[in-house]
Amino acid sequence: MLEELKKEDFEEVYAIMESSFPESEIRTKEGQRQLLDVEAYRLYGLREDGEIKGFIAEWDAPAHRFVEHFAVSAHARGAGTGTRLLRAYHDLSDKPVILEVEPPEDELQRRRVAFYERNGYHLSEYGYIQPVINGGHEGVPLVLMSAPDILTEERFLLFKEWIFNTVYDD
Repeated sequence: MLEELKKEDFEEVYAIMESSFPESEIRTKEGQRQLLDVEAYRLYGLREDGEIKGFIAEWDAPAHRFVEHFAVSAHARGAGTGTRLLRAYHDLSDKPVILEVEPPEDELQRRRVAFYERNGYHLSEYGYIQPVINGGHEGVPLVLMSAPDILTEERFLLFKEWIFNTVYDD
């Protein structure tokens, strides 16, 4: 069952985040913790046997939801947990969902894109360099995926303006 997580769950979520993403794609622990006080930022988790098996960190905007981070704990991967988590997340709202992925250039990146495609997402031709969110690292090239519809150029331009003014506005 998907649930909105609380501040008390942060340590467990951040541990999954650290083990799932390169440092360049996550904020420092304190920077990530500070987002919990931002009204539009929410954490959703799939908890089983008292343990968070996976989570989605979203930004809720008027026209869409942005999945900033989505991860499944290492020991829960390969058992359909990610698919169950995404399906439950999509059931929360009818708003379109947008997320970022690295361009599918290596096997892992192609598998990640294929996972999202199996779950109703469309890889777009639109992307950008993610600004530095964790000092000492370079920006990360990213492309966007969207569900349930393909991202149009008009929606991309509106989204890019929103994300650079909201999520990446330090």
